Amino acid sequence: MPRSSELSDFEKGIIIGYHKCGRFLRDISSDLKYPKSTMAYVIKKWKVSGDCRNVPRVGRPTKLGDRDRRVLTREIRKNRTQPMALIREEFQQASGSIVSMNTIRKEAHLHGFHGRAAAHKPLITKSNRAARLT
Repeated sequence: MPRSSELSDFEKGIIIGYHKCGRFLRDISSDLKYPKSTMAYVIKKWKVSGDCRNVPRVGRPTKLGDRDRRVLTREIRKNRTQPMALIREEFQQASGSIVSMNTIRKEAHLHGFHGRAAAHKPLITKSNRAARLT
């Protein structure tokens, strides 16, 4: 997940316009309330390539959005011991999104939900305890 949102093409154009008018980086940053590093990055990209528009990303976009992820974590927390197939059905009813089991599993792993088998604990009776001590 990205830490912050990307500037729109319009916002980048405003930054370039301020720069063309001869404004300093510190002044642009204080006027637009963006970090100086962001201003410097946009201006540098514009100087090098002559364009600072957002380009399409490589790879397939994720199927689930932020809202769907919150719904999924809520459904998992309701009963963590239920099978993944039931979690998937409840998620699809709650969100309306149709996703595969692999997607549900991957998102659950990203949020820290993992399937674990409990350690086998042997039955200790009086006779078993005596046998183990001998």
